[in-house]
Amino acid sequence: MVDLDKEQLREALASAKQIEAALAERIREQDLILNGLEALQGEEEPAALLQRAFDTLGRSIAFNLALILEPEGESFVCTAATDPAAVGARWPAGGFFSRVANGRAAVVPDNRRPPEWSQCEGLAPLPGGGIYAPVSASAGQGLLVLQSHKPGAYSARDGALVSRLSLLISQTLAQAQRRRLAEAARLAETERRAAVEASEAKSRFLANMSHEIRTPLNGVTAVADMLALTKLDPRQAEMTRLIADSGRMLERLLNDVLDFAKIEAGHLAIASEPFDLAPDLAPVIDLFAASAGEKGLVFHRTITEAASGRFVGDSLRVRQILANLLSNAVKFTEAGSVSLHIDARPCGAEEVEIEMTVADTGCGFSAEQSQRLFSRFEQVDDSITRRFGGTGLGLTISRSLARLMGGDITWSSVPGEGSTFRGAFRTRRAAGDGLEPQAPNLEALRPLRVLVAEDNPNNRRIVAMILEMVEAQVTYAENGQEALDAFAPDRFDVVLMDLQMPVVDGLTATAAIRRTEAADGARRTPVIALSANAMTHHVAEALAAGADAHVAKPISPQRLIETMMALVAVEPSAEAAVG
Repeated sequence: MVDLDKEQLREALASAKQIEAALAERIREQDLILNGLEALQGEEEPAALLQRAFDTLGRSIAFNLALILEPEGESFVCTAATDPAAVGARWPAGGFFSRVANGRAAVVPDNRRPPEWSQCEGLAPLPGGGIYAPVSASAGQGLLVLQSHKPGAYSARDGALVSRLSLLISQTLAQAQRRRLAEAARLAETERRAAVEASEAKSRFLANMSHEIRTPLNGVTAVADMLALTKLDPRQAEMTRLIADSGRMLERLLNDVLDFAKIEAGHLAIASEPFDLAPDLAPVIDLFAASAGEKGLVFHRTITEAASGRFVGDSLRVRQILANLLSNAVKFTEAGSVSLHIDARPCGAEEVEIEMTVADTGCGFSAEQSQRLFSRFEQVDDSITRRFGGTGLGLTISRSLARLMGGDITWSSVPGEGSTFRGAFRTRRAAGDGLEPQAPNLEALRPLRVLVAEDNPNNRRIVAMILEMVEAQVTYAENGQEALDAFAPDRFDVVLMDLQMPVVDGLTATAAIRRTEAADGARRTPVIALSANAMTHHVAEALAAGADAHVAKPISPQRLIETMMALVAVEPSAEAAVG
């Protein structure tokens, strides 16, 4: 009886030791997993995290090669391994590998037995046992593969252990993916900031170049325009016209480059204001009708009744599109005719689509050449560029403008027979009776009292010549501070304010004038920003500072005088005259 009790005690003790050993092993496994998971909180690179996970596995079970396979399309790809040569190896999905990835761990006595290994290029299995366990990868369910040189190296218990430890691999893969995503986000943010800084630098450069080019250009075009108003013999008149035309061409090229930059940066805004289509387009049409006549071309124009009346949109950009289409038609047509047809048709409850069709009998172009039609800085072939000139930006800009206004530019052409371009945009009819205020009488304006703030001596002389045409009484200031010292409410009818000046700039001076008027309770004196800073944000800044209008350099004498008279509320007299 006593012997029986001893035997039972020994069995019980042995069983308790087995349980203790199993618990100790389980605790060790849990410690491995917890330590591994804790290590994932560090800042290691993804490769370092995976190496740490492999080291943790190696402390629990022996292996000669460890692989992590992740799904990619119809394959499994090795994305990490203890042997770098194995990374990139590829196996077909399906069969044994897919069953393990979507199921439970498996132990194989010979790694060469799974059929997938025979279809893997560049990586042969070790001639020994292996364990295959499922893991969660960023692209879906993958595999953890442990291989040994020794056949039958692993037992079912080893498979269960690796299955539990695969949680560590799954968490490591997830953390590595988070690290990669965080790094990608950081790089993307760095690139975004660099792109923003580059865009801002480009904008500053373009603004500065615009200012520097417009300042001397102002002396060319404005003086040529005023010279054309004097008594000239035919030869002098021709030379003056050539100077003025060349200056305007240079200004158009400058505007094209600036518009293109604004469109690329997404900074070009489309206005939404009432305008009368036919009268607004008339100056553009008349200009190119005259150009066509000088080349001996017949010019036809038709504006249908449906296209007559007032609409809401950006008349400046509409004129820009039409001017480009007509310019190309006249430029590329040596004989025959140029035709313009403008029509409108409903395209919704309130919207109307305006279509401007320009047809010519010019050189035309082929379907192959048309593929380059809207490419930047290109024309349909190099010979046309050499023969006719131009930046090759006109159609690109015009199409972008048309699309910003809900339309497009389409075309058809036959080489040697001519081309047809259709520029369409969407708008709606303006409310009201359509009556426009009468234009001021340019020949009946009494002498104006004008304060001119301009630091450039040449520009001061140019403005002086323009103001002499209306016999204005002019006071000059060479910077914003002198303008503030000279300004007093009721002393001046209008202020012409340059924006970029020393001591005090024009924006600051304009804001100070408005504060002075408000403090004195005085009437608002019209202020016209007269500046080579002509980009959209410059105009907005001038208006925000208190300017009533912005006239860009190079100055058009007619536009400046008309702007002044539109803003000055004075009773005209018969003494003044425009030269």
